[in-house]
Amino acid sequence: MIKNNKGVTLVELLIVIVVMGIIAAFAIPAVGTIIDNTQKDAIHADAIAVENAANLFCAQTSCASNETLMWSEVDDYVEGISITYYDFDGSGTGDVIVASKTANGWEIQLNGTTATGYDWMPTVAADRVPSQNSRAQVTIAD
Repeated sequence: MIKNNKGVTLVELLIVIVVMGIIAAFAIPAVGTIIDNTQKDAIHADAIAVENAANLFCAQTSCASNETLMWSEVDDYVEGISITYYDFDGSGTGDVIVASKTANGWEIQLNGTTATGYDWMPTVAADRVPSQNSRAQVTIAD
């Protein structure tokens, strides 16, 4: 007598669900890290864009060796940076300094709005030049 088994047993179905749960337990934290690193890369790219804008600004207008630039001076040289993403106006206190020229290059300061919480303002001065550093210098404000 030949038995015709066309269905899936409850045990087989439970094994598949448990295996998928184990895979999800490992995958979800990894996806969170990928998203966090992508956001940090975007902040780093914005800091490099501001650094390049400062270089362009000084190429057209002679800058002193210790020049500081406000956002209003470099915003014409930067595309794609949202003014709502960063606090470029000092939260009502006026225009903020975003670039300071030093012997190491342009030190860039980007303060995220309270909604984003991401900043480019490393505590060590040597790490403030975006083109010489990486996303490791992006801080997450709590």
